[in-house]
Amino acid sequence: MNSTELVKSNSLAGTATLLVGHAATLVGVHAINTAGAASYLQLFDAATAGAVTVGTTVPDVVIKMASSDPVTEPMPGDGVEFHNGIVAAATTTATGNTGATVHARVMVR
Repeated sequence: MNSTELVKSNSLAGTATLLVGHAATLVGVHAINTAGAASYLQLFDAATAGAVTVGTTVPDVVIKMASSDPVTEPMPGDGVEFHNGIVAAATTTATGNTGATVHARVMVR
């Protein structure tokens, strides 16, 4: 059995941010939306932030958060495989590029 690692990233916004730079299985997400409107945490299967163009690259996982609200989201089954790494962005729409401030904690193995 593989151990679980917690990766933290404060103040995600509309810019791609590398969270995990290697293959990993996403098993859960805890995120806090600090905006006064709904926000979306976009997660991409990519080895570098430069491999993602927020608003153009299609996210592999999108988590919606109500305004000023935390969310805890377990991944289904054995988790979601990210073959290259995990890059994140926080936006005002599910696939857009207008930034929203979100603090995220991802659990990977």
